[in-house]
Amino acid sequence: MDVAEDLRLRDEPLLAEVFGFIEEHYSERISLKDVARVVGLTPGHLTTVVRRKTGRTVQDWISERRMAQARKLLVQTNQAVEEVGRRVGHANAAYFVRHFRRAHGITPLAWRRAGRP
Repeated sequence: MDVAEDLRLRDEPLLAEVFGFIEEHYSERISLKDVARVVGLTPGHLTTVVRRKTGRTVQDWISERRMAQARKLLVQTNQAVEEVGRRVGHANAAYFVRHFRRAHGITPLAWRRAGRP
């Protein structure tokens, strides 16, 4: 079962819609404004609601979903780091590397090497 479906079952339709949208679009250039527009709230109100219910911001959740996929691709494929970055929504390879390092404490290439025998 995916996160969005689990949230629907827990009577959290707004969060389900937010997470569903993130899941469908994390590989694209999406922003808080895009998510807010889809759920019919202002970006500020959406941020407040999501932070209150989850302890994290919408942007944090978008970033986490992208990083989860990046970690998976780095270990399971031979795609270049730049391609992995593009596949998870980062058009700029240098930014992807900085973001990954900030999130994980190591570079994407080091992550790949650590995850493979």
